[in-house]
Amino acid sequence: MVKIAEIGLGKIERAKEIIEFAQLYAEGQRIEYLGIDMFEGRPAGDGIALKTAHKTLNAMGAKIQLVPGDAAMALPRVANTVRDVHLMIISADQDAESVRQAISWIPRMLNEQSLVLWEVQAANGSLSFGRYRKAQIEAMTTSTVRRAA
Repeated sequence: MVKIAEIGLGKIERAKEIIEFAQLYAEGQRIEYLGIDMFEGRPAGDGIALKTAHKTLNAMGAKIQLVPGDAAMALPRVANTVRDVHLMIISADQDAESVRQAISWIPRMLNEQSLVLWEVQAANGSLSFGRYRKAQIEAMTTSTVRRAA
């Protein structure tokens, strides 16, 4: 089983490409995809409807779980049930404060081999990804208080 999580789906084009890519190299393993987004509730009004996103992604043959909300609202709801994510992507269009508030939930979703790609936008508008492992994400958590599992 290959598990992928994405925080910030936008128009879901990248989600479709990620699932297709994973299916090419998963050697018959099941693909599980978790998507967290505000969907039609995005502040910029540029989101896709939750129902449309689910129908589109589900048609690709992967197990799809879509959770409406920003990182701070959604990660606490799924962090204890979605474990051993192989790849997590955090989109640049996500509210930085929301991600900061929720970052302590992310390590429990990862394992030592997990890769987190955190998209950042440069001042000139170009996008790139920072690559992080579980230990690096754990080091980013500012709270010394451990949350109950």
